[in-house]
Amino acid sequence: MLLFSGGLDSSLLLAAAAPVLGPGLTALTFTGPHTVPGELAGAFALARRLLVRHLVRETDPLVLPDFQHNTRQRCYACKKAIIEKAREMAADLGIEEIWDGTNLDDLADFRPGLQAARELGVKSPLLEAGLGKAAIRDLSRQLGLAWDRPPQSCLATRFPYDTQLTRETLALVGRAESWLRRRGFTYVRLRISGGRARLELTHQEWRAFLAPEVHRPFTALAARMGWMVELDAGGGGLPPTGKPGALASYPSFK
Repeated sequence: MLLFSGGLDSSLLLAAAAPVLGPGLTALTFTGPHTVPGELAGAFALARRLLVRHLVRETDPLVLPDFQHNTRQRCYACKKAIIEKAREMAADLGIEEIWDGTNLDDLADFRPGLQAARELGVKSPLLEAGLGKAAIRDLSRQLGLAWDRPPQSCLATRFPYDTQLTRETLALVGRAESWLRRRGFTYVRLRISGGRARLELTHQEWRAFLAPEVHRPFTALAARMGWMVELDAGGGGLPPTGKPGALASYPSFK
């Protein structure tokens, strides 16, 4: 059973394993208030294309205290709960192994979820093969997958550590980011701290955002949600991973 988010890593693993395992492969996707809107559609499409049995289950990590309070153990608690559920499902289906898409480059980041995966016996074929992100993108391109898409991450990462998370605030962030993605923006992160929202995009997409027909309605949308938008033009849209989400001082967009 593959824990299948629909992201680059697990998509490559699914595409590589499907011809070998055939009907013996099951993909399992968890979705909930923390997942980026639209992710599930991509996972559905690839599993259907590869003729892989695809199971989808709802989960609510907000019932976990570490997640609800956005502690530094948020990812550990969430991943542990997901894997425990996956193990129950695998046992019911007679499946012996659970895989994930962890790769070599993940070891350099602060990822408490990896600890949960190791503790619960999840196997990581990409990691075992010594594949990092560059190799995964190259192999994905060779297999005709969407190799150049930017990474997605849990919506809880948009808030500073030790911030109370609610279904409503997660939904607002997801809605605001989706507004830009529907208009062709690829890497979108809206980092929230109090009444401020720091927008991160790739360098290549700033010009498109600054067009009046984009930035004016977007900042108006954010204002209705209670946020003043700040532009992170210096980060290149690629924030450091594993860092608390506290905002630096950026000039406000007027």
